[in-house]
Amino acid sequence: MSATIRSFLAGLRPGQRVFFQGGTGECLHLYNALQDEPGLAKGVEFWSCLIPGLNRHDYGALPGQVRLVTFMASPALEASILSGQTQLRAIPYSAIADLLAGMAFDHVLLHTAPPDAQGRCSFGVACDTPALVWPRARRRTAFINTAMPSIPGADWLPRDQIDSAIEISEPLIAPSASRPASGGALSGIARAAAELVPDGCTLQSGIGEAPGAIVSALRFHRHISVCSGIITPDYQSIAEAGAINLSARNTAGIAWGDGAFHDWLRTSGFELTSIARTHNRAFLASLPRFVSIGSAIEVDLAGNLNLEWRLSRRISSVGGAMDYMAAAAASPEGLSIIALPATSGGSSRIVPHIASPTIPGALADVIVTENGVARLKGLSQRQRAEALIAIAGGEHQGFLSRAAETIP
Repeated sequence: MSATIRSFLAGLRPGQRVFFQGGTGECLHLYNALQDEPGLAKGVEFWSCLIPGLNRHDYGALPGQVRLVTFMASPALEASILSGQTQLRAIPYSAIADLLAGMAFDHVLLHTAPPDAQGRCSFGVACDTPALVWPRARRRTAFINTAMPSIPGADWLPRDQIDSAIEISEPLIAPSASRPASGGALSGIARAAAELVPDGCTLQSGIGEAPGAIVSALRFHRHISVCSGIITPDYQSIAEAGAINLSARNTAGIAWGDGAFHDWLRTSGFELTSIARTHNRAFLASLPRFVSIGSAIEVDLAGNLNLEWRLSRRISSVGGAMDYMAAAAASPEGLSIIALPATSGGSSRIVPHIASPTIPGALADVIVTENGVARLKGLSQRQRAEALIAIAGGEHQGFLSRAAETIP
């Protein structure tokens, strides 16, 4: 049955729970309709897995008393989190997968490619959550978008399982056209971290400039496999250089890039599937040489990580980092790399103490800045502090050394 976004919203009732896609599957038709016609969704509880840096609209701040439940804080959601219109459930992605798979939403709003010859509607570049929520949903509506690429290895939904279709031809959300050039610090971080990554590993990388620069620096590696929550054109560049084994099973949840990247994905052999696989700790830990590449806002002298707070503002949440670092710790010859510039705006990003860390230092393996590499695994508290001070900004090392004097 054909529908419009307005008829979809008009059919909702107070008290219902409705899931819509975030990440690269966000369709701004929903946001625009909620903005243009406030009150249509009054009393409805929307759920989504919105991602900082990708999803930039605050649904909970819209007029008409829109309520939102999501899992990662971001500057875009700051206003509605403070007002209470957005409820934040800051849990690891593996727990998000379990939670969503066990829920029966009143309605799910999905984003697919047009059906293929077999009637399969591909979720294209946005497979992180759809397969978790559609099987138990009481009703399913899909934006069927001619711009969504139909990727052979992506999760899909049978067309006859879609209760109503909103047919559109709209661009997908995408990164800005110009990417910041890698500075000296970022280049130094990338070179140092790339030297730690072994050939024949299974690779995961998070969002951010430092992880992206490290992936790009792996072009001379060989026999890399991929199991990552997100992939970007950096993966295309190293695949074309021969670093990725395209005969292996390479998996991601979402893909974030432009149309040329989407075209490459169609023939790359990459599978796109749900976070139930890409963030499954037991599965990832079973992979030899599982390498996780992430970043942090701050690291303290014990190796504790702050992934959430910048000054007094909460700009992110734990996301998949806990899953990936725990899996790397358990994987045979596994490795987790946290990469970050030593300073930001004149302030040290290596700090004496983090009161409420996102991830405890016990999981911290290797920290990389442009000043070098701190291998923390197996070190005493004093040795950890000394290793981290050595890669801090030179102007901050004295202060950090004085702060470390009480460490036994």
